[in-house]
Amino acid sequence: MKVTTWYTKEDCKDWNDFLNKVRKLPQDTFYRGQKSYPFDKPQIQSSFDRAANSAKGAVDEARKHKRELWEYEAAIIREFMRRAHHYVSDTPQNEDRLEWLSLMRHFGAPTRLVDFTYSYYIAAYFAFSNLGDEDRAVWAIDQDWLRNESQKHCKSILGSTSRKEIDVSTPEKFTKCFLDPTRKSRASRFFVAPVNAERMNTRLTIQQGCFLCSSNIQKPFEYNLSSMVTKSSCQQFIVKFVIPHSARNDALTELKHMNITKASLFPDLGGLAESLNDRFELLFKDYNIETATLKKVVTWHKRIW
Repeated sequence: MKVTTWYTKEDCKDWNDFLNKVRKLPQDTFYRGQKSYPFDKPQIQSSFDRAANSAKGAVDEARKHKRELWEYEAAIIREFMRRAHHYVSDTPQNEDRLEWLSLMRHFGAPTRLVDFTYSYYIAAYFAFSNLGDEDRAVWAIDQDWLRNESQKHCKSILGSTSRKEIDVSTPEKFTKCFLDPTRKSRASRFFVAPVNAERMNTRLTIQQGCFLCSSNIQKPFEYNLSSMVTKSSCQQFIVKFVIPHSARNDALTELKHMNITKASLFPDLGGLAESLNDRFELLFKDYNIETATLKKVVTWHKRIW
């Protein structure tokens, strides 16, 4: 175990070591699976963060002219809302910005939302699903801690003195807490909150998914999240499990037996097409490609086609 400035790093020897360690966490935990990045690189990024980094030169130039990132986000949302009806028949209500962002995230548009799941098995699948020699990471964030800390910020922004939890996913409260640039009470705050649209799409439901939303898009998601951390909470509430690449076959084999595959997690034509890549890889994993005969490959080819 290694404690960094805002999270605890747990190195796992293999797949079983990861399972033994992750099962010790509280039941109510958010998980995210991805590649493991070096300490000096961004650890968790939203798709909006990645888009802004890719266009860093243009963003820096725009800031010289007093243009801010929230203006670009607003323009992206507005453009998507104007044109989405050409492709989707059942669009969200105009005022429900969270549902619009959820729809945008579903189709790959840059948003401030970051995908998490309630299942560490599903998170592990996403960590290992792509090819590559790098180690993999499963992030774990304590749900109760994140909800309690984010509620403090949201209640302050909304001017609420209620002791009850506020549902910040409702259209009005979501806009006030996250998207309204005129609210000075929000501008200097950096935090992350769990949110869910009223109508969840099929993929999100099957993946046991949820979104974590950064409050201030002027800074990356990671900055918003790490700003919530104190020295006492770092070790306890945010954990990065690092799993070696060598555990990939064991992980994917066990997950396949649990029916956690691309075909099951993405129940549409795109998921079916992507799942064929997994079948192709599994076919060859036990072969020495340079010396194996093509007999089984031809048989498999005939069975498929």
